[in-house]
Amino acid sequence: MQASAFTRTVITVSLDGQTAEEAINQIVSQVSSGSPDRPWTWWRDGGVDPNEIVSLNLAGGSAAQAMTQLTRPLGWEAFPIPGVLLVGRPEWIDRTLGTLVSSAKPESVDLQWPRGTSSTMALSAVLAKAENRRLKLQDGSSGEATGVRWLPHDVWPEVKLQKVDPWHVASLMLSEFQMAARRGTPLARLRSRDESLPDGVRIVEATDTDWKDVKFLMTYPMEDGEAEVRRAVQSVDTTASFRSGRDPKTRKTTLRVHTIPAGHRAALAAHWNAAPAPAQIAASGREATYDLKLLNKPADEVLSQFAGAAGKQLAIDDDAKLRSQTLVSLDAAKQTLSQLAQTIALQANLKVDWGEQVVRVSLPLDQPGE
Repeated sequence: MQASAFTRTVITVSLDGQTAEEAINQIVSQVSSGSPDRPWTWWRDGGVDPNEIVSLNLAGGSAAQAMTQLTRPLGWEAFPIPGVLLVGRPEWIDRTLGTLVSSAKPESVDLQWPRGTSSTMALSAVLAKAENRRLKLQDGSSGEATGVRWLPHDVWPEVKLQKVDPWHVASLMLSEFQMAARRGTPLARLRSRDESLPDGVRIVEATDTDWKDVKFLMTYPMEDGEAEVRRAVQSVDTTASFRSGRDPKTRKTTLRVHTIPAGHRAALAAHWNAAPAPAQIAASGREATYDLKLLNKPADEVLSQFAGAAGKQLAIDDDAKLRSQTLVSLDAAKQTLSQLAQTIALQANLKVDWGEQVVRVSLPLDQPGE
C-alpha cells in the first residue's frame, strides 16, 4: 500500500536547471509532509549521478507523475518500500527488491547519521538501534563499529529515516557493496567476532541472477486500472498470481500481487499511470500548500500552471501581455497557489486577482500600458 502516498499527493512544480537530487528531495519532502503517519525519504542507486540536470513542469498532478516524468528521461525508475523511495536503474531496483530482507516481526525504528559517517559506523548504528542501544556517531569512536569492519569502507551523506524496518536499511547498505543477507538471519548476526564476513551475508556476484526470480507479495490500492496492472505484470511474469480484496481499515479495493521484482516494477508503473488525478483540495478541507522552485520562467507560463492546478481559467489583459513574459524565479515552501501567484505578480510588476473561476492578470492601477 506504499504507492498510494505518491498518487494522492498533489504536486505543482516547475524545475529548470536543478540537479536530480534537488528535484527528488523536493518531491519526496512534499509527499512526507502530507503523510504524517508515514514519513518518507529516498535511497539512491550508487551507480547513478545525482547531479544530472533535470527539467520538470507539472501543474496539479500527483507526486507519482512527477517522479515518473523526472526519472524516465534519465533511464531511472522509482519504487516505494515502507518509508523509503528507491530511485535508480531498473536492474538495481530489481536486485535490491530481490535481496531485500524484512524483520521477522513488524518493527520500525528512527535512524539518522551526519554527513561523512563511514559505512561501518552507519551499519553499527542500525544494529545498535535494533538492540535498543544508543550509539554516538559524532565522536568517531572506532570501537563502536566492533564486529562490522568486514563491510567495505565508504563515506556516506547525511541520512534521516523515520519508521523504517531496520532490516530494510541493513539490506540497502549491503546492496551498495553487491552484498546480500540470507533470509532468516537475525540482524544481530551481522556482527562477527573476528571481523570476517558473517555466515549470514553473501557476495552477489555479477553472474548471480537468482534475485531476478525471487517472488514476493505486495498489495496495491486499486481505485482504477486493475486490468491494466494485471496485463502489465503478466507481460513480464506469466506465472504471477493475483487476488482482489479490500483494505480492512479503509474498505477500499486492493490487488495482491505475487510476482518477481520486474513484475512489481511493471505493476507499480501501471498503477501510477492509471491512478486518478489527486484532488486539488487537501482532505482536511484546507487549501493545499506547495513547495516550489523555478528559475527564469516566463510569468505567464507559471501563472497559467497555477490557474490550471486550481481548476481556474487564466485571463491576461491585452496591455499586460508583454510584461507577463517577464522571467521570474521562485524558491517557496508551504504556500498556497494564490500566495505563489501573488509572489510571481510582484516580481513581474503585475496585478493578480485570484477569483472563484478566473485568475485575472492586469497592470497595476497606477501604471500605464506597454
